[in-house]
Amino acid sequence: MGSLKLRFFCFLICLLSFVVACGGGGGGSGTTSNSGTVTMSVTDAKPFLPENVTNLFVEFSEVWVHKPGGGWIELALEESPYTIDLLQFQDGNTTELVPPTRLSSGKYTQVRFVVSGATLRVTHTDDTTTDWIVEIPSENLKTDKNFTLDLGPDTAIDLIVHFDLSMSLVVSGSESEPEYKLKPVLHLFDSPLKAAVIDGSFVNSSFGASEEATIAVFSDRNHEVFTQVVVPKSTDSDPTEFSIFWIVPDESYTVEIDLNQDGTIDCTEFVEDIYLVEGEVFDLNDGYSIESGDGICNP
Repeated sequence: MGSLKLRFFCFLICLLSFVVACGGGGGGSGTTSNSGTVTMSVTDAKPFLPENVTNLFVEFSEVWVHKPGGGWIELALEESPYTIDLLQFQDGNTTELVPPTRLSSGKYTQVRFVVSGATLRVTHTDDTTTDWIVEIPSENLKTDKNFTLDLGPDTAIDLIVHFDLSMSLVVSGSESEPEYKLKPVLHLFDSPLKAAVIDGSFVNSSFGASEEATIAVFSDRNHEVFTQVVVPKSTDSDPTEFSIFWIVPDESYTVEIDLNQDGTIDCTEFVEDIYLVEGEVFDLNDGYSIESGDGICNP
């Protein structure tokens, strides 16, 4: 009888071990193996902004992703709400908005950002500062972006959000009483390596009195401005170098350069999609420094 009880007790131990090994305790490896990790970071290119703007604080309150058949899923932010000075994250630098979050694997088709506030700071020549509230129209509080994200089991994706301030900030009013509105223009990349970069340089003698150049990048797909950046003249004798980050690859663009800030286009170049490969850098003007001329880049 004692031997029978012992065998039955051993059977129960083996059965319990089997259940635990199969994840019968709830969650466990069964859930983990069918999920991946998503991190979300924010960046900006070097934006074209009003003079003496030194900070632009944007307050994010919610971020959601949409899975067909699964609805909207809210992602936890680094803190809530989370304020980021976008001017501190340029030239390819990013900052984390959503820490690593586990989501069930599959396809996600939309990302929603809820921006609850923004403040623009101007620093004057005497080092005093003035803060201006940036108005966010109610219809633009929620910005949905169609974006296909394939999250595989046990994979990790860092989604990069290029918050394009050059295209997002609308300035009106007078110089003494300016008015600022924010209409977010976002470009999304599912990896830092997926974006393309456009590089170039200017001969310093080509700069005008403003000592700044404006570069506009037009999308060939819809013939609208994709992004716009401002490049200040280098303080030394070497050519002024610049980079335009977060260009969507495999698309064609036209680059227009105003070296004198007078509205005259000093250089234009069409960049074909075949030269804008994921993670690659395209050199304007065949890598030669650009000089102001007859409306075309140097041959």
